[in-house]
Amino acid sequence: MDLAKHILSQNRYSIEETAFYCGFSGVTHFSRKFKQEFGISPLAYRKNGLIIVFNPHDWKIPLNDECFNKLIQLKDENKWFAKLLITIIDNLDNEAFSIEMLSDKLFMSSSNLNRKVKSLFEFSPVRLLRDIRLQYATELIVLQNKSITEAAFLAGFFDVAHLSRVFKKNFNCSPSKYESRTTLFPFINLLKKEYESN
Repeated sequence: MDLAKHILSQNRYSIEETAFYCGFSGVTHFSRKFKQEFGISPLAYRKNGLIIVFNPHDWKIPLNDECFNKLIQLKDENKWFAKLLITIIDNLDNEAFSIEMLSDKLFMSSSNLNRKVKSLFEFSPVRLLRDIRLQYATELIVLQNKSITEAAFLAGFFDVAHLSRVFKKNFNCSPSKYESRTTLFPFINLLKKEYESN
């Protein structure tokens, strides 16, 4: 499918020729697979330009405003992804919320969800959920002066020890010793407002 994106972006071959070069027997099968992979038809992809994806350096906790804008654009272009974000936001404080539950709410298999998220972020839905929880916990501690216990509970971590492990792995320090070097961007807070206004 990466070859298909490359050929389509060059705009030198028809959709039919692209399907043929990519080893598909027909346009219908190619279009269906392309849409399944990227959430957009080959024709729409060609008209709209490149599909938005996150490179590893684009998605780094703490999340910034540039990342937020890219995520909103991605959400606006992919209905399934918009539903995914709403579902995660609605379940942030539910420590039992799992990828299986998320995929059920999106009416897709866990493997399909995994493939779709990886096509946008180059990592799994498990990491996406964990990172959003960590971002929220960080915002609660830094911006809202919540205790570590409250932040762990509100962000859906099993307990303070769980939050501390994830926190230390990402920031190389415990939540109690974390001090944001720059002003922390209120990523999850703005994401919540985005959905409340829609």
